[in-house]
Amino acid sequence: MSWKIYERKSPKSKFTLFIGIPDVGLVGPISASFLIKSLKLETLALLDSEMMPPLLLFHNSEPTFPVRIHGSDDICVLISEVAIPVKAMYPLAKMIIEWAMEKDAEKIVTLSGIPVPNRLELQTPRVYVTASKKEYAEELAKNGVQQLKEGFMSGMHALILKEAYIKDFPAIALLSESYFNYPDPGAAASLINAINTLFGLSIDVTPLREQEEEIRVKLRELMKRTLETMRQAGKEYEYTLPAMYA
Repeated sequence: MSWKIYERKSPKSKFTLFIGIPDVGLVGPISASFLIKSLKLETLALLDSEMMPPLLLFHNSEPTFPVRIHGSDDICVLISEVAIPVKAMYPLAKMIIEWAMEKDAEKIVTLSGIPVPNRLELQTPRVYVTASKKEYAEELAKNGVQQLKEGFMSGMHALILKEAYIKDFPAIALLSESYFNYPDPGAAASLINAINTLFGLSIDVTPLREQEEEIRVKLRELMKRTLETMRQAGKEYEYTLPAMYA
């Protein structure tokens, strides 16, 4: 069983591929959706697999796939509007890296949350960076983003970094402090601000903050289904330190 990609248009080379897949606090898809809308990115490709639920989405009366790639000349965004089953994660991670390499992408940046128990007390969540190679994270850390030095990653983002490590391809993860089991637009706003700093963009995050409650309500069902896959993907490990450093 595998994934298929149906291209409508091929991106130009040397682009950055951002990835927002349902995970902790839904920070990834919230951030990815906001990037797509803010930058007015067109649909480049549709992704599908027999391992996914038999779903078809409609946006503005137009049918589309739940997993898609949007893009412009130098930025592409892969977004999933449904939870990815664990069995579908492994081949999807491989396909993403292979597609990025085939299209001569410059780097991959996965977008997600990192669960923190004191999220309610945080007015501005911090953003951490880690990568498939230490030097990639160190380079971004020069711009003020803190490195994630100890801990576990699990799920789709871990698989993407693992596959990138194997293929020696530049892959970075940006992780915003987040609620574990509630949609977190505030964490997504911090992530977008970090992207602005690191990649020279100027996206206004005010709408994310103003529509925070509305976004939470709309994404409750997706969060519920995502929690089921996170439990299967070993997300509880992200609350622990590796035994080597205990």
